[in-house]
Amino acid sequence: MNLITRAEWHAKKPSANYTRLSSTRGVKIHYTGGRVQDDLPASGNHDHCAELVRAIQRMHMSGGRGETYIDLGYNMVACPHREIFMGRGPHVLPAANGAGLNSGHYAVLALIGSSGFTEPNDDLLNGLVDAIEYLREHGDAGHEVKGHRDGYDTSCPGDPLYRWVRQGAERP
Repeated sequence: MNLITRAEWHAKKPSANYTRLSSTRGVKIHYTGGRVQDDLPASGNHDHCAELVRAIQRMHMSGGRGETYIDLGYNMVACPHREIFMGRGPHVLPAANGAGLNSGHYAVLALIGSSGFTEPNDDLLNGLVDAIEYLREHGDAGHEVKGHRDGYDTSCPGDPLYRWVRQGAERP
């Protein structure tokens, strides 16, 4: 697994202390919910992945979706180059699963959208499995793998990624 640290992707510091989690039932998979450029998976565009993660963190911390988070709302982020960005990390309460649902599952974001790049490639799916395994090993995540929509009324993580989740979230 190629883990990109918060320092390496130039994450902002959280605006308050994190809430600690001892363990979770598992992981919920998310997508960006917006347009992700079609050519993001192309090998020369990995810099765009870090830019996108920083933009999502800025949006979360500025209240861009109606609620201001102390940091990026996800524990980890997988990109279509099989790279994993450290978000809040293991043993930390996420903010992305929905009110009252965050303590049950870690939140892992796939850099895939509702338009543009919508069909996960093998590197993205392998990266998601890498992140899930990391959270199991380092964060005491249980074996459940669900989509965001399994607990919250949303289209997230999109139909193509949700099919993969429902089929067992296995390596391609």
